[in-house]
Amino acid sequence: MKKLVLGALLAAVAASGACGTSASTEAVITAHWPFTHVDGTASGQCDPRFPTASIYSQPWDPITNELLDVPVIDKFDCSAMRGTTDPLDGIFLVWVQIENDTGTSLYVKSKETYIDTADGDLVIDFPILDNGGYFFLTWDLVDERTQAPLTCSQAGIGKNGSVETLVTIAGSDPSIPPIVDKFTCEHGFGTTGAFVADTYTVSVDADDGTGAIGTAPALTNKVIRAPGGLTDLGHILIPITP
Repeated sequence: MKKLVLGALLAAVAASGACGTSASTEAVITAHWPFTHVDGTASGQCDPRFPTASIYSQPWDPITNELLDVPVIDKFDCSAMRGTTDPLDGIFLVWVQIENDTGTSLYVKSKETYIDTADGDLVIDFPILDNGGYFFLTWDLVDERTQAPLTCSQAGIGKNGSVETLVTIAGSDPSIPPIVDKFTCEHGFGTTGAFVADTYTVSVDADDGTGAIGTAPALTNKVIRAPGGLTDLGHILIPITP
């Protein structure tokens, strides 16, 4: 995603340079928030104590990987199960919260995703899980010896490669294979599939398509809570073996 973002920013600068005006990159997000179980089957409806679904869009700097300012919040009736934000302009981390009318009491927070409004209007599903949640992470690659940052291409990760999470239940039989989620290396972030509420061990590696070429230290005792728990694994540095 970082390369796409930089490309969009450079294109915007180029478009504005000749005439002194900038091209609009405004877009709207249409969010859906169905209530489901981890296995994908439909579950309950909105809790009357938490009648509001709020779409949070927080500005994000893709260069420094930092969240900026405060979120833009668009509020909707939870029972509508969908809503469209006012126009946004920029790069944002987006999620949905089911909460009371004033936003002072939270029922559940959905998974998160990054968006760039230069890509145009977006439709995004944010399932609200009643018996589980997700892991969220960001990453960078570094040289194992020098700790110098590496791009995905410098590390040899092409279109057949990925960054992976390998998740097992803490204390489970080691012969049971982990659940694997794969992400596009250049994106620099990812949200896993859904997991039932429990305690897990998470391994993060970079794969060039033939196998792992670098693995970060294992993350232990990472808890998924219900309903709709979103566990942030933080920013992971993946050391790449030369």
